[in-house]
Amino acid sequence: MLYEVKLIKKVCFVKNIIFLTFLNLWSMDKNKGAPSFYKTVDAYLSSGWNVTLINPKYDDGVTPKISGLNQVTFKSIFYPLVKIKKIGFLGRIFHNIYGNYILCKLGEKILKKYNYKACIYSYEVNSVYAGGKLARKYNLPFVTRFQGTILAPIKDNLFNRLRRYPHFQALRTKANVTIMTDDGTKGNVVLKRLKNDSEIVRFWRNGVDIKLEAPKNIAEMEEIKQHLGINQNEKVLLTVSRLVGWKRVDRAIEALAVVVKEKPNVKLVVVGDGEEKQNLVTLVKKLNITKNVLFIGAVPQTEVKNYLDLADVFLSLYDLSNVGNPLLEAMSRGKPIITLNVGDTASLIKNNENGVILELSQLDEIPRYVHKIIDNNEYAKMLGNNAKRYAKDHFWSWQDRMKAELALVGNLYDSWNFSNERNIISIRSNESEAVTSRRCR
Repeated sequence: MLYEVKLIKKVCFVKNIIFLTFLNLWSMDKNKGAPSFYKTVDAYLSSGWNVTLINPKYDDGVTPKISGLNQVTFKSIFYPLVKIKKIGFLGRIFHNIYGNYILCKLGEKILKKYNYKACIYSYEVNSVYAGGKLARKYNLPFVTRFQGTILAPIKDNLFNRLRRYPHFQALRTKANVTIMTDDGTKGNVVLKRLKNDSEIVRFWRNGVDIKLEAPKNIAEMEEIKQHLGINQNEKVLLTVSRLVGWKRVDRAIEALAVVVKEKPNVKLVVVGDGEEKQNLVTLVKKLNITKNVLFIGAVPQTEVKNYLDLADVFLSLYDLSNVGNPLLEAMSRGKPIITLNVGDTASLIKNNENGVILELSQLDEIPRYVHKIIDNNEYAKMLGNNAKRYAKDHFWSWQDRMKAELALVGNLYDSWNFSNERNIISIRSNESEAVTSRRCR
């Protein structure tokens, strides 16, 4: 296991939890992509819970075999329709309806083995309907967890409820505990707007496992550069994300095309993979900067820090928000950052203090700030040092993040009356001190 979560628990019985989701544990390859879901499941396993994961089996990430995890998968027969543009909208609806039907059926089988004593945990919007149905039918504790939301700029009307199905329905659903990730997409505001009346709502930022220690020495960094084909005198711009449309890696490529007109010794390293990759490759060829862009692909989480350390500038130019783990990790490693003022990004990045934050109307300013950072070592150092200081003061590790959740959900489970009559519970006063840590909001 990656880490150990210590939690006081009764020795007389083991807690059971069933994760329902449409996601794989890793969004790309094994140990590659966003770590949030894997870290969550791993923490429950490490703390002694009986864990069952029910999810579709399809080629969109991977769920590797994990010791102690009971994995139940099913084939999602409608998923291919989601990828067809003209009928993708209908495909998503059929994919969701069918998937929730199967999740309910498989969930009932697992519950029977657990003697109908388990916590139901719906991870992300697609599985919330099934989770709520099982929890109500068998009087079980119910947790919903969201990695952020796309709904902040979207009006709540019939057209959008159909077009964005099941996002509106899921975020309205009452649970015993709702955990919304503070990723800058204003999820707390959306929950209030949709009148989510879950008994307990937590708005927590993800943990960050990238350490604050000094980067590798110069010799080691030069070795990594040489392996990538980057010369000693070349400057490096870096993006780290899944390659999907709203992450807007195309903006970094277009900025690079301007930068290299004056500084041909600058390269953009793109870490990540996804459906948008071919479009990005085509854009690079069109702009005639093939020699200046390196598509690395997905890399193990443990290696992300190596790419951060060799970067002179970190670019995060998303549409909805930039407060994802890549930005948090870049700050933790003391990187000069250029980002955009969308979502709650400005709650972390203060312009010309711990990064550069621009408005969407200032995209043409990105090349100028790239020049300023790579030409002015004092300016670059100031941005990086302030970013690292902010990370040290405000971010929590994944271990701390999961300790808080395990305390919260564990108390819910321990307080629950697994009977036909609903037990009215109040667990706010029993939460771990970690929940009210200064790193929680």
